[in-house]
Amino acid sequence: MNIYLIHGDNTLRSYERLQEYIQWGKKKFWDIVKIDAKDQNTISILRSENLFMQKRMVVIDNYTQINAEAVKFINQSDLDIELIIYHKSQIPKTFIKKLKSVKKDEEYKLSKFLWKFIDSFYPGNAKACLTLLDVTVKSDPIELVFSILVGQLRDIFLVVKKQLLSYPPWRMAKLKEHAEKFGKNGIGKTIDALAEIDLKIKTSDSNLKDELDLFIATKLE
Repeated sequence: MNIYLIHGDNTLRSYERLQEYIQWGKKKFWDIVKIDAKDQNTISILRSENLFMQKRMVVIDNYTQINAEAVKFINQSDLDIELIIYHKSQIPKTFIKKLKSVKKDEEYKLSKFLWKFIDSFYPGNAKACLTLLDVTVKSDPIELVFSILVGQLRDIFLVVKKQLLSYPPWRMAKLKEHAEKFGKNGIGKTIDALAEIDLKIKTSDSNLKDELDLFIATKLE
């Protein structure tokens, strides 16, 4: 069993890479199987065979779907499977070390400036936020920056609503810190405003960078 890890906070690039692997498998006429729901039995799916005895590529979306029993099965298995473990953030090294045979570990990271911008996006910090945005877009597309920002705000909203998230403790601590800066009502209003910007960009000739600059200057002052 060949194991490939595709993960990291640059979800745009990691997803593109995942699709490259899937297309590679399709060109070879492999049977592509996805495990993306918690109620699916990982071991049973790995053990199963297709009707035409095709070679299989199994894609597991979210490493948390692989429990201790599944890890043991994967390590001991000699099945002819290309196993891809995909995760929308960094897979903890403690988990990776449990896997005995990883053929390729591909982690896609966002630039340090982008994360500094994300961390600066909160009420009362408009000046620093605008400066960091200007620096960030020199290396990262504004569309990617906006997408990551929206994802971060949604996570903060879920923290406010006390929803469980499968993030490491350090990230949860940061999200809770941001949640306090926005307040219970502020985060919802911010998400709604960015949704309006997204719609405006898709339905007019408006510039995303200009719209985001204006929002930061007027709403995060």
